[in-house]
Formats: sequence, structure tokens, C-alpha cells
Amino acid sequence: MSSDRDPRLSRRRLLQAAGVAGAGAALPFAAGCASSADAGSGGDPENVVVIIIDSLRPDFLGAYGAARMHTPNFDRLIARGVRFNRAYPEAMVTVPARRSIYTGQRIFPYRDFTPHADLGISPGWEPIGDVSKTMEAALRDAGYRVYQVTDNPHTGFTQSFKPYRESYDVFVSIKGRTGTLNDPDTVSDEMVAQWLPEYLQDSERYTVGMKKNLANTGYGEDDSKSDAARVFKRASDELANAARSGKRFALVVDCFDPHEPWTAPPEFIDMYGDPDYEGPEIGTVEYGPAGKLSLDERRRLHAGYAASVTMTDKWLGTFLDRFDELGLGDNTAIVFLADHGVLLGERGWLGKIPGELHPELAQVPFAIVHPDGRRAGESSDYFASTHDVAPTVLALLGISEPDWMNGADLTPILDGRDPTEERPFHYGGMFNRYYARDDRWLLLGDTLGGNRKLYDLTLDPGEWHDVHDASRANRDQAEAMYQQLLEATGGGKLPYYDQAVLERKLERERERTGFVDPTP
Repeated sequence: MSSDRDPRLSRRRLLQAAGVAGAGAALPFAAGCASSADAGSGGDPENVVVIIIDSLRPDFLGAYGAARMHTPNFDRLIARGVRFNRAYPEAMVTVPARRSIYTGQRIFPYRDFTPHADLGISPGWEPIGDVSKTMEAALRDAGYRVYQVTDNPHTGFTQSFKPYRESYDVFVSIKGRTGTLNDPDTVSDEMVAQWLPEYLQDSERYTVGMKKNLANTGYGEDDSKSDAARVFKRASDELANAARSGKRFALVVDCFDPHEPWTAPPEFIDMYGDPDYEGPEIGTVEYGPAGKLSLDERRRLHAGYAASVTMTDKWLGTFLDRFDELGLGDNTAIVFLADHGVLLGERGWLGKIPGELHPELAQVPFAIVHPDGRRAGESSDYFASTHDVAPTVLALLGISEPDWMNGADLTPILDGRDPTEERPFHYGGMFNRYYARDDRWLLLGDTLGGNRKLYDLTLDPGEWHDVHDASRANRDQAEAMYQQLLEATGGGKLPYYDQAVLERKLERERERTGFVDPTP
């Protein structure tokens, strides 16, 4: 692998060259915020763990200021590293975000998109075309043994991602989000009704899906059978296998919880829900306007999502405990992030709505933990992104960044320096929509150049008031940012995909491949 940049040397190698030996050991994970001085000094990482959580909003984590949330394990993990306050995925949602993470490349805008039979018609939903150009390939070329444990139904199970899975030394796909672990017929219609809002209880799509989910995950009663439990228990086992192998390793843990359906057991919901609430649990929603839910149901939805976050936190904690027991804290870095968030009634919407690329959907938690505790408990306002993960992982391990990656190496931030890539302007998108941000402004719009909304982040940090049409100066500002976006994406028009055209292409592709839709 080659790079236009000077080869990076690890801190360990630099110390060795200078005849200096590193000393000390990192403290085990502990609740609360550790300072750089007392976090240990384990030296440069020999291994790395990447933890990806699906649909996790930072405003539901104590580490990001959510005082009412019970997330001790997310918080202790983040406290051990540098927390990024402005992390925005450059490509959304699930599949584009992971392509961005694993390749270290910008995925948005989604040029030359062609539907794949098992991935659907959403622009950006494509497999990794060249698995030799991934973070995992670079790690294996450098002599690392690479592992992944995931329940992601797309990357973990679709035929399209089979070459990617085969590029790992060990790739474990956990059933639950896909497949039938237990007979859905053991779930009664009455039980289903307890987990669906009334307007979805007559929908075959949602009732069949909820039956399968409840059967697979302990009927909403046993969190040890949850997706998070299965993923983190197996990840703990593979972590132990990796540690005992005597080889340097990289482990990716990709957990689909707290993605809907939100079916955490009552003890978790009771932490956040109104004890006098008498309606059904809002275990899932139809993406679209929030008006189909009453105010009480929206509050219950928030409680259910918060419960799923806390349940996921519990099982993350078992993984972190195993990490400590194995003594990996002094030689293993951790990179932690989510792929995107989800709207829970905010701004009048439910789910993942491309036109609403605000923090509820388009901001994610992101932290880097260095084994020597570097800048532990501190934060950065750099615009971090999903495509920064791969070059950062490689830099942590002293591996030169391949020339195909264009994300930023974030490791200088661990030393109090700025990354080599200045990023005063950051952009990304979902389907046919984009966002463009700088320190003062947020611009939203579609890739045809229309439907613009402009937000003054100085006066309106919550991004509630569209000021695009408030003045000629604001419209000029929006146009300037749009032109900056076009320049940043290579010039020319951004691609726009007609839904009807994509549906016809998908139908032809499924006919060509003989694709059969799996049972919901």
C-alpha cells in the first residue's frame, strides 16, 4: 500500500528509536471521568476495537448531557477517551454509513447508483465493491487478525455483502434481526397488540414483524435474549479468542440495538415511562408524520427508546468488563460511534426522514480511547465523520493510510493538535437530500438544488427556525454554501434519483437474479 503522505510511525516505534521504553498500565474501565494524568500510560496501541451502535442518539447518553438517562457503560467508555461534540455521518443511513466507516471514503453523493436485489432502492445502499480497499484489508496486509461480530441484517446476511464478510479472518453473523430463532406462532395476537400503536395493529407487515421480533428476543420479558445481549456476549468470546491468539488483532462489534423494534422488558421501560400509562407500548412506528401518535404515545415512544438504549448499555457493560478482565486496557484502543439517530416525534416526524437532517437524525456519539488515557474526559469540536474511522484506526496502530482513503486521521486531536485536514465546512446526505454545515450556518436541501432551508446556528443552536427567506442576505448565504457543496463534491450537478425509475430497475434486477423476498 502506498500513500502520498509521509509514512506514519507509531509512538512506540519513535520511543524505541530514541531508546526510551514506555511504562505504566491503563486503569480498568471505571465509572466517571478519568483525567489524562490518572488514566494510565500503556503506550501505543497494539490492537483496536471498533464499536458501532445503530440508531443511537447522543442526546440519550449521560456523557452528552442527558441527566435523566441511565447509561453508565456508554458514559464510562466515552469518559476514557476524547468525545466529539460535532460528529455527523457523511452518508446515511445504515448501509451507506457502514461503507463510509469500512472504506474510509466519502460515499455521499451517491453517484452511479444501481439498485441491488437484496438491498433495495435507496440511493447509497450498495455493497462494498472492492473489498481490497477497506480498513479490514489494510489491517490484514499489516499482519493483523481481523474479527467482526454483528447482527446487522444487511452487512451480516445479504448476498451482496458476502465478499466483504469473507474478507475477515473471523466474521460472526448473529441471527435475531434476521432469521427465525423461535416460532412466531408462540406469540399471540394479544401480545402483539401490547407492543404496537393502535393504528398499526391491523397492518400485516407490522404485526408479522413484531411477532417474529418478540419470539426472537424473549417476548419483551427477557433481555438476556435481546439482540444486544447476543451480540455483546459473542463479541466478548471473540475478544477472548483474539487476546489468547498471541497475534495483533482488530475487532469490529456492530450492534443493531437500539434500532426499532423497541421491546425492552418492563424494568427498563419503568425507568422512564409514566407509571399511570395504560396504552400499548410503542414498539415500532411507521416512518412519516408524527400526528398519528397522541402526545401520551409520543412520550411512551421516548420511554421505549430510552429503555432500549439502557438495555443496550447493560450488555455493552459486560463486554467492557471482559475487556478489563483480559487486561487489554494497556495495549488496545477503542473507537466508538453510531451510524445515525432517529426522529421520535421531534419536528413533527417519526423515523428516518431525509428532509430532516437535524441532530436527532444526523448527529452521532463518537469517541476515541487511547490506552495511555490521552486526553481522557476531554472533548473536541472538530467536525468528525464516519469516513474518518478507518484512517484513524490505521493511524492509531502506526499503519500508513492507503491512498484510496480520503477521511481525516483524528489522532492528532489526542495530542492536542489539529488534524491535517482542516474542516470548517462539512457535508453529507441521505437519499436525495443533503446537509452542509459550518460554524455559523446549516443548509438543508435536495440534490436538485431546491427545497432549501437555512438555520443560523449562532442565534438558533437548536435548528428550529428556517431563515432562508428572511432576507436577501440569507438567500445569498444559502447559495454560497450550495456552490461550496458542489465544489467539494467534484463540481457539476448532484445526482438525483427518481423513485419510480429505481423501482423498475430493482424489479428487473430481481428478475435477473431470481431474488426471492425473505419472510418478514
